[in-house]
Amino acid sequence: MKRAWRWLLSRLYRVLADAHRYFGNLYGNRHDHWLAIENYTRALVHAPAYTQAYYSHEETYWREVGNSLRAIQDLTRVLELDPSWVEAYFNRALAHGMRHEREQAVADFRSYLANGADEYWLGSAQRQLAELQQEMDEQGGPDGQGPH
Repeated sequence: MKRAWRWLLSRLYRVLADAHRYFGNLYGNRHDHWLAIENYTRALVHAPAYTQAYYSHEETYWREVGNSLRAIQDLTRVLELDPSWVEAYFNRALAHGMRHEREQAVADFRSYLANGADEYWLGSAQRQLAELQQEMDEQGGPDGQGPH
């Protein structure tokens, strides 16, 4: 019975979080985004393996409040829980790219390209991977510090 309540609470907090994120996006209200993050976090307290809540948590951190490091942490957890969640590789590649972590971004784009199915996003991943590789070649190494 206790497990059922925890499951139900986790879903309730997820619904609340999604609502806050929706209204935050609609009105550009960062306060709603932080409320969304708080509710996703509560959902995860009640259901630590709730992959969709981690994924939504990540999207809010990354896209709405600009915290790419936290997004990477959440996406890594998503992939630990469900390695077949290919969209997590794509988003984590983007987050690594925002942090200028080119090698990690390249690895994640390659994982997405090996397993993804959506033609639009596969094309996007191919273009971004090519751009990253060109940047790395032009700068003489993965971190831009010259040849290694």
